[in-house]
Amino acid sequence: MAILKIIKRLNNILAKICYLVIIIYVLICIPYIFGYHPLVVLTGSMEPTYKIGSIIYYHKVPENELKIGDPITFNLSNGTIVTHRINDIVDNEYQTKGDANDTPDVVKISYNNILGRVSNIVIPLVGYGIVFIKSHKYFIGIAIFILVSELALNSVLAFDINKKRKEEKNGRT
Repeated sequence: MAILKIIKRLNNILAKICYLVIIIYVLICIPYIFGYHPLVVLTGSMEPTYKIGSIIYYHKVPENELKIGDPITFNLSNGTIVTHRINDIVDNEYQTKGDANDTPDVVKISYNNILGRVSNIVIPLVGYGIVFIKSHKYFIGIAIFILVSELALNSVLAFDINKKRKEEKNGRT
């Protein structure tokens, strides 16, 4: 019986960690409802403005609202997503540059490649956890197992309590 209590306690702690991760993930995704898309910063090209491991948000804006100095997120032709600042606009093409880079990007982009302008919402360090979970997808399976076992163990515990109450009630009458 002591082993079962240890298992229940350990499972309870792990389940609380899983619930915390789920809550953090939901909070990260709430701005998505309002058109803001989360993105994890993977390189230092925009430091110190956006540190590696931070989560930033971008949202689509009309072309006439973009101006020099705006940080934007865009797609390169190879599918890579980049966040850099607009350095210059020439003939409806945008030249960008990372804040930490000495020279502007060689490739100019069109408005069609721009996913959106980066907002002021920045969540530092949390992106490390998101990248870790994304690259270790088996953790999702482990979390589901922990939560299902937590539910099962709580059901067994509830059954034990109800059984004891019935026995106590029958013993008194």
